[in-house]
Amino acid sequence: MNIYLRPLLASDAQEYADAVHETLPQLQSWMAWAHKDYSAQEAAAWFSWLDRQREKGEANEMGIFSVEDNRLLGAAGIRYAHDDVELSAIGYWVRAKEQRKGVARNAVLLLAQEGFRHPDINTIEILVAENNVASRAVARSCGAHLSEMRYGLIVLADGPVMTAIYHLRREDMPGD
Repeated sequence: MNIYLRPLLASDAQEYADAVHETLPQLQSWMAWAHKDYSAQEAAAWFSWLDRQREKGEANEMGIFSVEDNRLLGAAGIRYAHDDVELSAIGYWVRAKEQRKGVARNAVLLLAQEGFRHPDINTIEILVAENNVASRAVARSCGAHLSEMRYGLIVLADGPVMTAIYHLRREDMPGD
């Protein structure tokens, strides 16, 4: 599916909340922030926080939209490393009825291209709960390699879980 990424706007808040509700059974398994009462007001507050992160150059999380009809398909973002010890990291989610269409893969590749425009970024992490088979498949499909498994990097509603740490290197990017 053809997609584009752009910052989420206050006018996207209701559609974002609707996408969260549509995808709640899947999101609640992997995203601690997802809950049944998620509202457009929460979404708008989240977008404001994202704008501040973007302005500071700390992160760039955006909506994933369909080129064909501008529908909101999900969200994806890159968090930039704060020091030489950390790696920049990409995260993503796709609304239920748009999953398994290449949306997440295309979003990750676009964000990785953005990240690799920074000459000091050579590796980007994708952290995935061990049992999140679909997100692990997305990481692999983008050329990321499993680096290690570590307990507790991701904390879900039931507590910390084993985390699969994938590394996407500049030289591993498809087409490079």
